[in-house]
Amino acid sequence: MRHIAAILLPGALVLALAGCATTAGEDAPSAARGQLLAEAQCGTCHAITGEAQPGQAPSFTSLAARFRAHSLRARLTEIDETGHFNMPPLKMGDADVEDIAAWLDSLPLP
Repeated sequence: MRHIAAILLPGALVLALAGCATTAGEDAPSAARGQLLAEAQCGTCHAITGEAQPGQAPSFTSLAARFRAHSLRARLTEIDETGHFNMPPLKMGDADVEDIAAWLDSLPLP
């Protein structure tokens, strides 16, 4: 029974977060969706929480401190289209970029 719960619970969480509507509408950027996207797309190189290990890509905490609002969205769009250093292009949509930017904007500054 525990194995079934371990398999179903993460999927249920993703569905619940994806189904959450905001007062501004479903098309509004979502920090919760942005965090899920960052974990799935970027978590192998970037630390999602805490600080990066030596030799790894910068943590999202340090990126959030470095880039805010408009510059962050522009940088994510650039990475989406052309990549960055060792990063390949990610091929995210505009909504994905907005969600990740919303999540980064929600992180506390150090």
